[in-house]
Amino acid sequence: MLKNIKISTKIGLLVLLLTGLAIVAISFFTQDYNKKTVYEKYATTLSALAETKSAYVNQQAERIKQALVILQNSDVLKNQNAPAAEEGGMDLMDMFGGGDAGGTSDSLAGSDPVVSFLNTQKDLFGFEAIMLVTPKGSILKSTDGTSGNFPDPDGATFDKGKMDFYFSAVFKKENNYYGFAAAPIEIGGETQLIIIRYSLNQINAFLTNYTGLGKTGETILLRQDPILKTFTIITPTRLDPNGPIRVVENKELVQTLQAEDKSKEKLHQAKDTRGEDVYRILKKIENTDWVLLTKIAKAEADSKDGSLTRVFFYAGICIMALALLLTMTLSRALTRPLLDVRNTLNLVAQGILPETTEEHNNDEFGQMASKVDELVVTLKNNAQFAQRIGEGKYDSQFTPASENDLLGMSLINMRQNLVENEKRDTERNWIVRGVAGISEVLRMHDSIEGMGDDVIKFILDKIEAIQGAFYVVNDDDNSEKIIEMRASYAYGRKKYLKRSFRFAEGLVGQAVAEKDTIVRTEIPEDFVTLTSGLLGDQRPTALLIVPLITNEEVYGVLEFAGFKKFSDSQINFVKELSLILARTIFNIKVNERTRKLLEESQKMSNELQEKGEVLRQNAEEMQATSEELERSNKKLEEQIEEVNRTQKRMQLLLENASEVITIYEDDESIRYISPSVETILGYDQKELIGSSDIGNVKAEYHEVVKGFFEKLREHPEERASVQYEYKTKTGEFIWIETTGTNAMSNPAIHGFILNSRDITERRRAEQETRMRSKMQALSENSPDLITRLENEAISYINPVIESYTGQKPSLFLNRKMQETDIDKAIIDGWLRVLEEVNATN
Repeated sequence: MLKNIKISTKIGLLVLLLTGLAIVAISFFTQDYNKKTVYEKYATTLSALAETKSAYVNQQAERIKQALVILQNSDVLKNQNAPAAEEGGMDLMDMFGGGDAGGTSDSLAGSDPVVSFLNTQKDLFGFEAIMLVTPKGSILKSTDGTSGNFPDPDGATFDKGKMDFYFSAVFKKENNYYGFAAAPIEIGGETQLIIIRYSLNQINAFLTNYTGLGKTGETILLRQDPILKTFTIITPTRLDPNGPIRVVENKELVQTLQAEDKSKEKLHQAKDTRGEDVYRILKKIENTDWVLLTKIAKAEADSKDGSLTRVFFYAGICIMALALLLTMTLSRALTRPLLDVRNTLNLVAQGILPETTEEHNNDEFGQMASKVDELVVTLKNNAQFAQRIGEGKYDSQFTPASENDLLGMSLINMRQNLVENEKRDTERNWIVRGVAGISEVLRMHDSIEGMGDDVIKFILDKIEAIQGAFYVVNDDDNSEKIIEMRASYAYGRKKYLKRSFRFAEGLVGQAVAEKDTIVRTEIPEDFVTLTSGLLGDQRPTALLIVPLITNEEVYGVLEFAGFKKFSDSQINFVKELSLILARTIFNIKVNERTRKLLEESQKMSNELQEKGEVLRQNAEEMQATSEELERSNKKLEEQIEEVNRTQKRMQLLLENASEVITIYEDDESIRYISPSVETILGYDQKELIGSSDIGNVKAEYHEVVKGFFEKLREHPEERASVQYEYKTKTGEFIWIETTGTNAMSNPAIHGFILNSRDITERRRAEQETRMRSKMQALSENSPDLITRLENEAISYINPVIESYTGQKPSLFLNRKMQETDIDKAIIDGWLRVLEEVNATN
């Protein structure tokens, strides 16, 4: 796509792109700075509001705790004699509703100093009521005159109030929010509870002041349940100020509070209970399970970015238009020299080398045009040199433009290659003519002796050597091969020399052993008379020995001597002939061997014809005997096959039997054991045969097993049975039931035959049935309420439940606890016990 765009357009696009990127970058960083400024503004505002409101709530919680401390340390309460709890009481609804007890309080205050003291503290701190109760809920003293039993507000107040200060769950009746605070106190050596009922209306009025929180911001108070991992909103919310107290599940909020990370007390982004993005700050209220959450919607905090974005957009359009106008003006001035260079290069691309007469500017574009002119001159010189080489003028002078002039250096290399190729072609044509000549010579001969003389004479004339010899490898003797001279020629005359060499003997034998050509120019003084056998006492200056090889086997050797060094073309020519000569020698030897074998074959054929008649008569007699033998063999094979089938059936029955069959000697050693022992006990047959297996019987049953064998000996006519534990190959003990018979009197067996089977599962089932019956009897007769839960459902409950609820146990089975009619306080107690058990595990 970019290849088809003009350079002026590219320059314009580049300037516009850089301008746009600059505008976007400036806008981005400015907007990012604005976002950080707004974020810091809300962080400061929310932090100040959260700090102020959390300080107020902390002050109210601390006021309640101080009141509990004063009551704990009061001598009036500590030194009193704990009176017995009065009959009667109030239910949980009465406790939540409060009630008017003013008259009773005044009457009791005048007669009871403890109640008077409690009323004084109640009025001093502004509480709704103060009670002194036992750990089981019996009211000892009360500022509102309430007596009887006081129900646990949230099921945990009594248990946790005995240990430390505890703030219960918050309750709402109409528009009144209130809660309970508890603390332990020692009275008369016993631990009692101080319970204060306090109102949250004053705290709610302070928290619902939304000044500085915009349209969506609010501050709410949450109470965390550490067991159920939930939060209860205990103050009115901005969207639903008259809504009920509700429980919300927020795993992210639970994890944030449990992480003990100080960053939670700073402004951070999160999801609120409705799943919307908000900025929030969390403050933990000391001495309570309360958390103060101050938040504002993220959309409201980020709403001021839109106007700034529009300003940047319109400013960017104006800057882009101005940049486009300037780019169009400058691009025309920059591209005019490039167009001239393009026209020149266009002519060069078409093979036209124009004249260069125009002067150019001194800027970069002018320098580029000058270099284009230099390129045209260099191309003209290269074209002229190439034309002279094409005319065959290889001696023409030519100088490349530089050492890195690829085209000029290539033209010089081309000239050199053409000269060398012409020389190689001349040599190759000379070799091809020589090969054609030797082929005519070989075509006239079918024996090695006549062929050798003509071949040596032809090659000597071709390579201008003075002497030559033709050797053939004689392989008639398989024990040792000999290299024999079959023809020799020197100084234009045939020589009748007879020489032979072993492999690796002399240079001829060395060439055969190494299967490689030998060329020598430095020859020792004694070389000719000792190893070559060619020149007599006269010494050559060059020697060429070429083995005749085909199919990786040597069939002969060519040896030549001369008074001057052999050229590469002469050596290559002899090597070319060596393969042809080797194949020719191979073919001649094969033909000679074939003729010899044919004569021997004809002679043997006559002898075989005479003996054929005698063999035919013997064959007829042997055929009759063979037919009878074949019938006997077939019958015997059928009998053997039937025996094999019977043995295989028996082997399969023994391997897949559910019992182990064992034959014991009189000394209780194992003579035979069935293959099923590997399936049932894990042992291989060879491991047990020939030895006694009493060591695998559990020690406490040794005497039982020995008594079993004694019984078989004393009563051979009776069958006996025994049960005991036996160790398998894996080391595990299993229960075995064995039934035995004394077959000593049977000569085919002469031993004890024992059938053993695994009864482990049967014994376990019997034991489990007995244990289940015992456990069922113990559970049915237990005075305690016993319940078994599986997957949150009741799988068993004993009859004691009927005395508590009046309903049969079957009505509770396979039902979840929440689906039954059991009191909710009991179910909550069970759930807390399960939580504690799971936590300890």
